[in-house]
Amino acid sequence: MFVGREKELNKLNQMYQSDQFQFAVIYGRRRIGKTALIQKFIEDKDSIYFVGLEENEHDNLVRFSTAIASYEHQDIMSGFNFGNFENCFKEISRLAKKQRVVLVIDEYPYLAQSAPVISSMLQSYIDHEFKDTNLFLILCGSSMSFMENQVLAYKSPLYGRRTAQFKIQPFGLQEAQEYFPKMGKEEVFVLNTITGGIPLYLSYMSSEKDIWQNIQDGFLEVNAPLFQETDSLLKQELRDPKNYNSVINAIAGGASRLNDIANKAHLESSAVTTCLNNLIDLGIVAKKVPVTEESKPRSRKTIYIISDDLFRFWHTYISKYMSAIMRGATDTVMEIIKNDLSRFMGQAFEKLSQDYLWQHVSDSKMIPTPFVYLNNWWGTDARTKTKVELDIVGITPDEYVGYFGECKWKNEPISKSILEKLIDLSSLFSYPQKHYFLFSKSGFTPACRELADKVGCKLISFDQM
Repeated sequence: MFVGREKELNKLNQMYQSDQFQFAVIYGRRRIGKTALIQKFIEDKDSIYFVGLEENEHDNLVRFSTAIASYEHQDIMSGFNFGNFENCFKEISRLAKKQRVVLVIDEYPYLAQSAPVISSMLQSYIDHEFKDTNLFLILCGSSMSFMENQVLAYKSPLYGRRTAQFKIQPFGLQEAQEYFPKMGKEEVFVLNTITGGIPLYLSYMSSEKDIWQNIQDGFLEVNAPLFQETDSLLKQELRDPKNYNSVINAIAGGASRLNDIANKAHLESSAVTTCLNNLIDLGIVAKKVPVTEESKPRSRKTIYIISDDLFRFWHTYISKYMSAIMRGATDTVMEIIKNDLSRFMGQAFEKLSQDYLWQHVSDSKMIPTPFVYLNNWWGTDARTKTKVELDIVGITPDEYVGYFGECKWKNEPISKSILEKLIDLSSLFSYPQKHYFLFSKSGFTPACRELADKVGCKLISFDQM
């Protein structure tokens, strides 16, 4: 079942309609649906499809040659060899001069690592041959670091040749709902969060089971499909994942600043910095500053969070209670998850609420003056000398209007006191105009609604999002 990716698919089809050479780079983490997108795009088009494998240059060459030869001679199934990659590209050029042809090289990093000359050769053919043909070239890869550094970066031979690039993102709530049309919205949100929005991992979940049975079958059995998936992902991207696991565990355990992470992980700060930079490149960890610091080149208030929700879930519950799971005490671990899941979902609900406001930034009824910054904020309340946080603060370019919001993923309606506290904390900011938002999983009390009417606070329930 193909779900979502409409924007990417529409762009690819728009590019295909042009009567000229096109070169698209498609990349993203493993299992995210890159190949499914490509297969959907080429299903009604003349195409040559090749997948690079972790094998030697000769074996990749033979399979590449066979894929090209079978375009005109479908009886050629294996073993064909053009002799070298130069001849392969000559044949592709010949074919593309006659008609529109899509050439897909999936898992390009494996091909390029087995034949390092391939990128320079492609550059030469793009510049001198392919640009005058009807070829539609697609390079696809799961190694984020390779695709960004060896294909898209300035020092790459292929730099500047692409006509489009697509970094495939995890499913959002709407796409996940399309995937599970018969499942309740709340359950879909939880499952999409704990699987990181990765389509393959969502396919391991079932609409015939409740959340807890899905967690049990997906994570808490030794042979469950996601029991060791995060380790597998790290091993595919990194030579030695042990320090990286320690860093992620430290963040999952509450450490957020560099020194705290280093202390908790029992590593030198320099080693932690290297790990954090690589984890940020992989999209597993994110560096954050209070929204009021975003325009500054450096901030002493930098913190680190686990931005990949699959890793966040795994390191919050599976890694932490691995011994119990291995000994079969999964009922005990499940009770821990049941009692803590609302707290865990809070970060995901904050992001969903922030995304909701970004989606409505051009809606003047909701956002009278568009903001340019919107994110979390934390700092010190000078009145009480205490640390305080706000889930949402939005700022307009002239800093005249401020937007303030709180998000609560709880099984009880938001009370009046939450809105009163939000209004009070907004007084820490000097913006002349202020607008308020409350986002709630379970609605709002009558007293909260009454105060919201008085101060013009917009109340948004999860069902509306």
